[in-house]
Amino acid sequence: MVREALRGYVALANGLTEVTAGRARAAAKALAEQGEATAGQVSALAEDLVNTSRRNRESLVLLVRHEVEQAVKRLGMAPAGDVEELTRRLRELERTVRELKASNSAQQRTQKKTQNSAQS
Repeated sequence: MVREALRGYVALANGLTEVTAGRARAAAKALAEQGEATAGQVSALAEDLVNTSRRNRESLVLLVRHEVEQAVKRLGMAPAGDVEELTRRLRELERTVRELKASNSAQQRTQKKTQNSAQS
């Protein structure tokens, strides 16, 4: 029975699945009931299981993110951050072009008025 409880602990600690606090406490409690752990050890064990699960989950997320980024590069696609930055820059350039066109039109109207006044 101790082996089964210990196997459960190792499976939870090494697994990449999320360990809830309840599952961690249940695994630790099984050890305590068999006289293999004290209350303090049970608490420490449950906390260790939860922390290990969190670290494993974070590692898995980083690994998946890295693999997705590599696949995107191999496909020749731009990362979302690059696309967002280019979109922002394009909108800024479009605004600048509109402002320059409006300014140019205003200057042309002013010049025509000046020429018309000079001809009169």
